[in-house]
Amino acid sequence: MFENVKKILIEETQSKAIDIAVSIASFLVQDIESYRTLSESPSLSIDDPSYLYYLETNSVLRAIRKQTDTSYIFTARYIDEQNKEYILDGECPDSEFFSPFGSRDGLNDAELQVYQTAQVGASGIEEDPIWGTYLTGYAPIVDPRDNTLVGWVGVDYEAEFLSIRYARVSWIQVG
Repeated sequence: MFENVKKILIEETQSKAIDIAVSIASFLVQDIESYRTLSESPSLSIDDPSYLYYLETNSVLRAIRKQTDTSYIFTARYIDEQNKEYILDGECPDSEFFSPFGSRDGLNDAELQVYQTAQVGASGIEEDPIWGTYLTGYAPIVDPRDNTLVGWVGVDYEAEFLSIRYARVSWIQVG
C-alpha cells in the first residue's frame, strides 16, 4: 500500500511542478520579444540591452521560488541531444547552485521530450552528483507570433520535499 501512496505523492509533485512551470512560461510569453532576444543572444554583458530584463526576470523567478516550496526554477534552451544552455535562474547569484546565463548542462530525457513535442512533461526522481536527488516539471516557452519553441521552464522539487510528505503519510497510517 505504501508504494501506491509513494507513487501518488510523486505524481502530485510532478503535477505541481508542471503547473508552476506553465504559469512561469505564460508570464514569459507576455513579453516574448524580450525573452526571445535574450535567449538568442550568444553572450550577455552589462552593456547588453537585454541585461536589465535578465536581472529583473531572474528577480521575479527568485520571488516565485521564495513564495512556493520549489527547490529550483530555471529556463533553458536546446543546444544538442546531450546539452542545454541556461537562460534564467531563480537562484541567488551568489549561490553555488546559480547557473549563469549561457552555462551548459546535460539534457535529460524529459527535457528532450519537451523540446521535441513542445508539450509539458516531468522527470521521474533523478539523481545527479551536482544537483542531488530531485524531480522536475517542464513547460515549453513558445513564441505565439510564429509558434517557435524558444526554450522551456524547469521547476525542481528536491527529494527532501517528497521525504517529508512520505513521513507525514506514514505517521497518518500508523497513527
